[in-house]
Amino acid sequence: MIRECIPLLLENHELTPDQAKATMKEIMSGEATSSQVAAFLIGLKKKRETADEVTALAQVMREFSRRIHPKINGYLLDTCGTGGDRTKTFNVSTTAAFVIAAAGVPVAKHGNRSFTSKCGSADLLEQLGLNLNMEAELVERAIEEIGIGFMFAPNFHPAMKNVASIRREIGVRTVFNILGPLTNPAGANAQLIGVYDSELLEPICLAAHNLGAKSVMTVYGLDGVDEISMTGKTIIVRRQDGRLFRDEMNPEDLGFKRSTSEEVSGSVPEENARLTAKILSGQLRRDDPRVQMVLANAAAGLVLCERAENFREGVEIAFKVVSDGKPFRTLHQLVEFSGGDTQRLKNMA
Repeated sequence: MIRECIPLLLENHELTPDQAKATMKEIMSGEATSSQVAAFLIGLKKKRETADEVTALAQVMREFSRRIHPKINGYLLDTCGTGGDRTKTFNVSTTAAFVIAAAGVPVAKHGNRSFTSKCGSADLLEQLGLNLNMEAELVERAIEEIGIGFMFAPNFHPAMKNVASIRREIGVRTVFNILGPLTNPAGANAQLIGVYDSELLEPICLAAHNLGAKSVMTVYGLDGVDEISMTGKTIIVRRQDGRLFRDEMNPEDLGFKRSTSEEVSGSVPEENARLTAKILSGQLRRDDPRVQMVLANAAAGLVLCERAENFREGVEIAFKVVSDGKPFRTLHQLVEFSGGDTQRLKNMA
């Protein structure tokens, strides 16, 4: 099927759900050649992915994944985004995930090593001492007992080994960046998804709902960041009552000053890890642009999961737990529970 679909994509034809599913099965099973997979990914990127295509591809990817089923009442949140933003910020969504968890919202964080930036969520957490290769049952228990667990994508999506080298060789963002947030192995029913392109805001929001999520928010900073931005305007899309709602937000709306992209830029994993540890332990001032960016994105998760009524309240809840150092203690619990290196974590702070 993949051979039949490549010419269709090059002619800008949308794939039917059956065509997308059949092609994805060939990719996940290893039947498709590397050249075919590369051509398919670039063709789909050139045409631009639709919500229906992404939904079909994600359904197959889920079929090939390992699943866990944490016993959580209410919302279970994932902050996994598409990655690949142009401004190369530090690991905002991963840092925010621990703030959200410390504020009482269960988090099933899904992530991987970086394919297009210096530091992915897995690279960061490994530097902070986490054992990435926790057994699935332990991740499930961590979510239930600690309030957060990390699912390292290669351990839960073994079929992705068939495309890992292709993604690295291509070196550009593809539909797999989009599929990451949509294939959470714990079945997170609330999703805060930062996207690298404003044209993905609505398709990804729709696809997430098609796949069963109850509460979804997609965000894009007009400066090119796949987070709620502190350097300018952020576009936010949510689906409620069967309708899509589009909104805009500026840092000033949250009581923050605008920053420059340099002030929130990321670095290599070790430096990002030190920054995350300092933010989570409450060592940095509230007016630090990096702290403000984490507070804004944590607030989004709290609003999404009905822990806060609005962003301003969410920021205050997030700041309160950060000031107390609770997010760092939550991270320490997870590292210890994973059998990781707690001394390494302490050294980072």
